[in-house]
Amino acid sequence: MLAEGVVAMTRMRIVIAGLAGLMVLSVLVPAVASAGGQDVSFRYYRGTTSQGDPIYVTTYVRDTTTRLYSVDFGSVTLNCEDGSQLQWGVGVGWVPGFALPPERLDLDWMWLFEAIHIHGRLGVHGGSGTFSDAIPVLTADEQAQLCTTGELTWQLHRTAAGQSSLPAADVQTLTTSGPQGTTRTIVTSGADGTTRTIVTSGAEGTTRTVVTSGVKTAAGTSHLRNYRGRTSQADPMYVTTVKWDSMIVLRELYAGWTLGCEDGTELGPGASYWGGWTLSPARLDFDRVWSGEAMHIHGRLGTHVGSGTASDAIPTLAADEQAQLCTTGDLTWRAWRTDARARVIVP
Repeated sequence: MLAEGVVAMTRMRIVIAGLAGLMVLSVLVPAVASAGGQDVSFRYYRGTTSQGDPIYVTTYVRDTTTRLYSVDFGSVTLNCEDGSQLQWGVGVGWVPGFALPPERLDLDWMWLFEAIHIHGRLGVHGGSGTFSDAIPVLTADEQAQLCTTGELTWQLHRTAAGQSSLPAADVQTLTTSGPQGTTRTIVTSGADGTTRTIVTSGAEGTTRTVVTSGVKTAAGTSHLRNYRGRTSQADPMYVTTVKWDSMIVLRELYAGWTLGCEDGTELGPGASYWGGWTLSPARLDFDRVWSGEAMHIHGRLGTHVGSGTASDAIPTLAADEQAQLCTTGDLTWRAWRTDARARVIVP
């Protein structure tokens, strides 16, 4: 297990055979500053994996100790159990740096959504070794499966200057804050793109902001409807819709449920959606399904009250680095309106 202060970075372009979609995920690694006026000497390496894809490694030397600053695999191919493939770029970085044994590059890093293993020799001028990466994703029928590179080999040679495969236009964020908790932000593209944050440990609560006033625009007047409720797990649920002339849009959704995993662990707290999902009159029908999650919410949502069913499923890695499904199971929910236009409702 890695020491506190690890900053993980992952940029991935997912292409699942037979499924459309694009997900971008990456991290900005802070610069290393010299401490107490000490000189820092950086070493930059570049090479390829046995798949023919690029790899970039940066180390630095301070007080005769070599530290690993970053490893960036420009792109690797992961093979999934259902026969599909992912094109995946992955990197890991440390601040102020991960101390390396003499002439070695050894890394074993695993968390809920990825397992990376890098081993081999890394000298002053170059090195070689092995690499593997594995992630859990959902199949088309919403079951967990493992996608992995298998064991690859890599070759590196020293270069005069640093080089990264990360284009600036693709950058979003993923941060790992150590023992106090992990925040993962997933960004999906497209007109109905969703940003979702999962806090997997250490979080004491969720902060949210709800806008309760209408918005006057040149195209017409929109009215927000805010609902508060609970699921059959007794967890809170918040819904905000926008009625824009004759159209009703889901603007925000939060459900504070807990997902139970196959190994007996739990994942939470809850799920969120921000966007512009078009709703039918008096209905809340929401199906958000992609490789990292399957969330389904259905039911009646009228002017003042609503109720229905819900479920959520997320693939994660178990301790043995095999894919497992974490799910809420089938839940029910009830919600009532709370903004200034609401009729008084007794929950």
